[in-house]
Amino acid sequence: MTRLAAVKAFLQSISFRELTLSIDLLASTYIGYFYLQRVFYATPEQLASATWLSELLLQVIIYSIAIMVISYIVLAVVSDNELAQPLDVREKQINLVGYKYTAYILQAGICIAIFQYQAEAQGFGPSIEYNIPFLPLHIMVSAFLLAEIANYSAQLYKGRTGDIYE
Repeated sequence: MTRLAAVKAFLQSISFRELTLSIDLLASTYIGYFYLQRVFYATPEQLASATWLSELLLQVIIYSIAIMVISYIVLAVVSDNELAQPLDVREKQINLVGYKYTAYILQAGICIAIFQYQAEAQGFGPSIEYNIPFLPLHIMVSAFLLAEIANYSAQLYKGRTGDIYE
């Protein structure tokens, strides 16, 4: 079996909903990788620059929108009007499970960012050599990206295994 035939067989074995979630998961993972790579390899001068950070966040937003629009267009062309069909009860339950994990991660990220900001404002922050400017913002953006990845992963896992109510 050739690699192309194996890919075709795999795509035929999964549902359209799983394909959509997989594409969204890949797009979110790429955007998270892009953001974290830029932050980790930034110079201290770049990290301290509000202009650099604004440009990075603008790039993340533009790439997010572009990737999601392109994937939606491709899925709309490939699907047989499946995007317009409403979700059934099981798919709605799977969405709710994914959103539950998203809410947990976002709440934890916001609390950590607020705690870090307060610790820094009160002078309890780390030593100067480990000080990262705009760290609360980086924590919130990372929490958002991680929440998106967890949402799609949970939906894929729950949809595949069927254990929705656990």
